[in-house]
Amino acid sequence: MLRNELISEISNRILSLKLPHPIRVGVSGITASGKTTLANELMEELRVRKMDVVRTSIDNFHNPRVVRYRQGKESAIGYYEDAHDYNSFKQKLLIPLGPGGNLHYQTISLDLVKDEFVSTESKVAKRDSIFIIDGTFLFKKDLSNLYDYKIFVNTDFELARKRGAKREEENFGSYEKAEEMFLNRYHAASKLYLEQHLPQLKADVVINNDDLDNPYFV
Repeated sequence: MLRNELISEISNRILSLKLPHPIRVGVSGITASGKTTLANELMEELRVRKMDVVRTSIDNFHNPRVVRYRQGKESAIGYYEDAHDYNSFKQKLLIPLGPGGNLHYQTISLDLVKDEFVSTESKVAKRDSIFIIDGTFLFKKDLSNLYDYKIFVNTDFELARKRGAKREEENFGSYEKAEEMFLNRYHAASKLYLEQHLPQLKADVVINNDDLDNPYFV
């Protein structure tokens, strides 16, 4: 299926939802599955259709460094358990946008580079806004019911590892070190996520993204 056709079809499905509050779209998948790219494409398509779209990520809700790395910088279980501040993510973003919410939201809680908490004034969402949120562990059990439409991007681990290692080569100093981090930290954590939370079964739609030009609905 051509990529633009798939993006158009997902957009149609999102727009078919008739809710009294903003639509919260979650885009999940293993690290380097292509979820961020797909989320950006959805944003662009929906904005072409004159929709008010807010684009954000759970990666704006990291825990501070002392918490993130308390089990070791290369620890898979540390990444799985400690990377994100789920309480802030829920209380500042997801819950205010949902049923009975006050529409006052924030899209960031921590400046990752400065490793400092961010204090920003809340914004007020329009009731017909669409929030597109990406992240690896979005559909953990205590989060999955806080989205109105869930997309799981399914990509082969080896393909994702190669794409991710190439992307992060400079950050880790070499392709080999980046690949090692994906094997031992990011994708080991992703496997725990798949095994313990079964995100594919919770999703409204699952997309095979092995072929970037021709993804398809599973």
